[in-house]
Amino acid sequence: MKIFTSLLFTFSFHFVSAETCLQNRGSLDIGSGTTKGLVAEVNVCEQRIEKIVFEDRLPLSFNEALEKSPDQNIPQAMLDEAIPKMNAMLVKMQEHKPINIEAVATSAFRVAKNGTAAAKQISNGIKIPVTVISQEQEAELGFFSALAGTKTSLTRQSLNKIIVWDIGGGSMQMFAYNNGKPQIYKGDLASVTFKNKVLQVLQFKDPKNNTSPNPLEKNREAALQLAKNHANQNVPSYFKKKAPTATWLAVGGVLSTSTQDQVNKEKSEFTQEELNKTLIERSKLNDTQIHTDYKTTDITNLALVLGYMQALKIQKVETIKASLGQGLMIKDFITKNKK
Repeated sequence: MKIFTSLLFTFSFHFVSAETCLQNRGSLDIGSGTTKGLVAEVNVCEQRIEKIVFEDRLPLSFNEALEKSPDQNIPQAMLDEAIPKMNAMLVKMQEHKPINIEAVATSAFRVAKNGTAAAKQISNGIKIPVTVISQEQEAELGFFSALAGTKTSLTRQSLNKIIVWDIGGGSMQMFAYNNGKPQIYKGDLASVTFKNKVLQVLQFKDPKNNTSPNPLEKNREAALQLAKNHANQNVPSYFKKKAPTATWLAVGGVLSTSTQDQVNKEKSEFTQEELNKTLIERSKLNDTQIHTDYKTTDITNLALVLGYMQALKIQKVETIKASLGQGLMIKDFITKNKK
């Protein structure tokens, strides 16, 4: 898994036309709560993504279905719902003529007893191979995706100050470098799992029979404390020590979409202070007052992120609306160049 980070800053000069260098490539990131489709124009000569030509998201809650499953399997009904929706999105992606579409599945498929079989069924249904990736691979792809989309100026020195944070429906990752050596936090507290913990521990409800914890107002402080306790007990000392002075880049739907959009849709960063104000205001809302596809987790997402920021003394996070797809598109460059 070792990556020679210097290669990220090496420019390759090729005596070929610009047209020859440009390729449309596609990716399908089958997350635990959201499936992301992406087609980008990639400059294979200069090893970078030039522009996004198609992007779409499907609210497919594999982890929610898994959490409610009595046998720890992804239900067949969930797969029957997901495959036609993925195929409809793939039709739109194919209109941009990508030379390939690479697909990966994440946390829910790692955890489910039938995760491998479910991924194979999706592969057969959409006619594209689907790879169930490890949490280490997910963290690494998140890192690549963040670098592809950040506005932060990147140098060898600044790279060592970056921590990439990714929260999905069923897992949380942090990825950084310590003198060229990857450091990874592999967490099990994420959007759906945290929401269900709030339901069970704070509201004394069975998550299998109750989907929403809203309004959260009466449990807001206790939910924050749950997140803070988890961060204090589980985040490795490397990240705790580095966190207050690091540059935090956030990818994944929980941070870059759910949290950022609730704080301020027009910005690509949020502070601890802004997030706290947003949580206080939005914790009063019930489901009918939350107008998103993720109303049952949106508010607890705020508490989860703020609790971690308070525990780790993170003052500001830069959000990047990137899925693992960007990482999938540039990882091959790094793999080829490091051999």
